[in-house]
Amino acid sequence: MRVGLRQLLAWCSAGLPIAALGLPLVVYLPPYYAGTLGLPLATVGFIFAFVRIVDIPFDPLIGALMDNSRSRWGQFRPWMVAGAGVLMLGAWLIFTASPGVSATATFLSLLLLYLGYSFVSLSQVSWGSRLSPDYGERARIFGYWTAFNVFGTLVVLFIPPIAGTLMPEAGPNAGVHAMGWFIIALIPLTVLACATLVPEGEAPGEPHGFNFRQVSSAITDRRMLILLGTDLFLSIAPGITGALFLFFFSAARGIPQHIASILLLCYFIAGLVAAPFWIRLARSWGKHRAVSLAAFWAGAAIFLVLLVPRDNILLFGIAMAFSGIPYAAPNFLLRAMMADLNDAQRLDRMEAGLPPTDHTGLNFAVLTATQKLGFAIPVGLTYPLLALIGFNATPGAANSQAAITGLEILFVAPSMLLTSIAAWLAWKWPITAEVYTAIRARLVAAEQR
Repeated sequence: MRVGLRQLLAWCSAGLPIAALGLPLVVYLPPYYAGTLGLPLATVGFIFAFVRIVDIPFDPLIGALMDNSRSRWGQFRPWMVAGAGVLMLGAWLIFTASPGVSATATFLSLLLLYLGYSFVSLSQVSWGSRLSPDYGERARIFGYWTAFNVFGTLVVLFIPPIAGTLMPEAGPNAGVHAMGWFIIALIPLTVLACATLVPEGEAPGEPHGFNFRQVSSAITDRRMLILLGTDLFLSIAPGITGALFLFFFSAARGIPQHIASILLLCYFIAGLVAAPFWIRLARSWGKHRAVSLAAFWAGAAIFLVLLVPRDNILLFGIAMAFSGIPYAAPNFLLRAMMADLNDAQRLDRMEAGLPPTDHTGLNFAVLTATQKLGFAIPVGLTYPLLALIGFNATPGAANSQAAITGLEILFVAPSMLLTSIAAWLAWKWPITAEVYTAIRARLVAAEQR
């Protein structure tokens, strides 16, 4: 079943503010809180890591509650609308903080932000898995979703230099504040478009309550472990390079922040342009093989960035574009693979004589939790290590050669190792196109009995 373009675009639009949040949370906000707002570097690393870890247990609970939700407005729509309000409040608190903000206030603001983030993102991806039961069409659906995510990232990337040009007197506050207000304005517009234009359809199965055995069963499924491991490693790797990006190019390569932002732009534009290639490759070669290739590519490409001569901005731009080609692939393909796994698990329950309960929300919540953990680890690990080797995060500060070398090693080595492991895991994924076709046929037959 092919989803109409109008409905697909409306559904995808709800991911724009989530995508726009991703870049500031990894690249801009940690250095901003450490360098401009005055929180110690190690404290910032701890807060940004710990709040994600504290938030992670909420995701399976939210997902299970979504699985058990039934209302006249749909299963996922009410969660998305409610989450939009929470997300707007959290964004306002975290982006408009002033110098002297306390660690406690930062932690609580981030926690609220991530709670709203979970509501909106979980309801959207769970909703998206219901749009079509077709193996190839799911790659298209989540491919469009990722294209919108990359577009949202690109748009927010333009905001700091524009704000700095229009409001030079505001200093570094201008870019961060402008990103925040842009995201706050985007949330109600996109959520409203999705909520009013996209049908949900009937939820399969009956409400089945929540217990921790469901979470344990979801996680211990071998197929789920492969998916979660791949997603975790492919979240940590770019999270490390993203957390260290501005430090690497400014301190280790002497490139001003506005030029570094242009290099980052090359990365994301390449990812957006390459998205159709990965959709076609997933359909012809298999989603898991496409993920494996993208993971291997990402690890090799980040090493090439390290080899570029210090003053060659053109080569840096080319290297960053080459690094960005596989950026979009894992994010959307792993979610399309999760949609396939949902059907496989439902068939397993039916053939075992168990109620055909649906765990879509729970499964996507577990996948979201690993992604959050993957983004929490980089800042929580690398920032204390930077402090340990004596790196000074203050803009324009002088650093020793030992600190610069340590920064370079942290920027490249962990990412290369983690992407290699992820490539190996993805290759072992058992639900190929042929296997899924058989699963769908058996599922339809079982439902007709």
